[in-house]
Amino acid sequence: MDPNVVVAAIAAAVSAGATAGLTDTAKAAVADAYKVLKGVLARKYGSVDVVMVEAKPASLARQDVLEAELVEAGADGDDELRGAAEQVLRVVHQYVPQAAELVGVKLTRVKAGELKIARIKATGASGVDARDVEVTGEFVIRDVEVEASPTHPH
Repeated sequence: MDPNVVVAAIAAAVSAGATAGLTDTAKAAVADAYKVLKGVLARKYGSVDVVMVEAKPASLARQDVLEAELVEAGADGDDELRGAAEQVLRVVHQYVPQAAELVGVKLTRVKAGELKIARIKATGASGVDARDVEVTGEFVIRDVEVEASPTHPH
């Protein structure tokens, strides 16, 4: 996985953790997962400041600054940090699915020699969202299946 994708996932997890949670159960679950993520950030990357994203989590400019700080700190290859960020996203998806952005695969600011994306199934979401992607070799997207959102009984 491209390091910038990992950092983008971390920034998205911080943003989701700062905003998600409607019910008490959802708030507690997201808060617990987010506390772990912030703990890893504080322990390993104390110079990285997430407060600006917490203050305005929808701000892409602030997420970009956080991504840059994480890359500069060397956090982009950190498996523990990536795992904590992914756990926040899993919890948000489980407890507050409407708060999670619905995209099967999202690529932002990726540079690669070759990129292959396959077997993506998304329900009520975009299949692939790729922005500012530079590939010098083969770039293949195949077998993307997007279904409409399931209807909910009233």
